[in-house]
Amino acid sequence: MRIEAVVADLDGTLVAHDSSFSAVTVSSLDEIRAAGIPLVIATGRAPIHLREFAALTHYADITVCCSGAIGCIRARTLWQSHLTRAAVRQVVNTAGRYGAGMAGFDGTEWHASKTYRKLNPAIDDGPRCVAASESALSSMRCVAMAVVHTEDVLMKISRALARRVRTGLSQVAGQPVLDITSSLVDKGTGVLRALSALKADPAAAISFGDMPNDIPMFAVTGRAYAVGAGHPSVAAAAHETLEPVEEDGFARKILDLAASDWRLP
Repeated sequence: MRIEAVVADLDGTLVAHDSSFSAVTVSSLDEIRAAGIPLVIATGRAPIHLREFAALTHYADITVCCSGAIGCIRARTLWQSHLTRAAVRQVVNTAGRYGAGMAGFDGTEWHASKTYRKLNPAIDDGPRCVAASESALSSMRCVAMAVVHTEDVLMKISRALARRVRTGLSQVAGQPVLDITSSLVDKGTGVLRALSALKADPAAAISFGDMPNDIPMFAVTGRAYAVGAGHPSVAAAAHETLEPVEEDGFARKILDLAASDWRLP
């Protein structure tokens, strides 16, 4: 079976933990485009925080953002989902009990608590990220939310919220982040919507990721590749584990597939 689409996570897959990306990665994206194969980039980031990676994201036919809550073709939004207000309040209350930082994305900008900024100073807090109290966050209409703390605390919060929302552990600039979306939304649902729009068969699509929030998209594509072996659950969900992003695991596999005329094993 010939590959009909490539789906790739951004941070930790195409982009290293220091936010750099290699010339080999760019060359591999050139190979995908030259073959006429659609590329879907699926990220936990919001569209407003993709500008620094324009040299990569301009290759994408569709970008799935906020872990599936938003789909876009460059500046045009294809879909946008929201958490319920009750779910937002539950996230704020639960994260607050654990002393975690929290932020909500309203579709235009991030609103971040003081604790969020303190615990995760590496995350961009530019003009599209504004300060907000926990009380203000609890009344917001959010497309997605993000919670920051140590990884073990984030997993406790994830378990506490399991009946209310979808959660997925990710990393941004090397920092652990719990991505939170509506209970009906994750990277898997977002990727399926993107593949449907591209008229690509999910069984003939391949996906690449490195964190637990990528597992849902592994489940909906024909073959999945874990980039690096940082999380056992990610490797267990993939068909094959590649070298980490710093050693061009994604790019090497793409170049191998190009050499085999884009045929799935």
